[in-house]
Amino acid sequence: VTNKTGVKLTRMNHGLRHLSMRNKKKVRSWFDYLMYGAAMATPLVLLPQAFTLFSDKSAAGLSVDTWFLLGFLNVLWVVYGLVHREPPIYIGNFLVGILNFIIVYGIILYR
Repeated sequence: VTNKTGVKLTRMNHGLRHLSMRNKKKVRSWFDYLMYGAAMATPLVLLPQAFTLFSDKSAAGLSVDTWFLLGFLNVLWVVYGLVHREPPIYIGNFLVGILNFIIVYGIILYR
């Protein structure tokens, strides 16, 4: 590329070209499938907390602010996953977000 005076201009590549050249056909690796499993298993980690909260009917030691912020961050991750079309991100964070907000409900209920 040259300018009006005939001086050759060079384009600078800042290492971002790969972002615009994503493969139209995605190839799934074993790690992708592992992450699908992790996305589905992650909500299981919160089940003991939710079970204890509702069975004991006590929110002692639980912060509503923390659990609400965790749920809000999950909403952001769901949006990010949808924009980038990454099912492990949006499905896993949707499920975890639901459980986070169920725990928020329990904390408010059993204060």
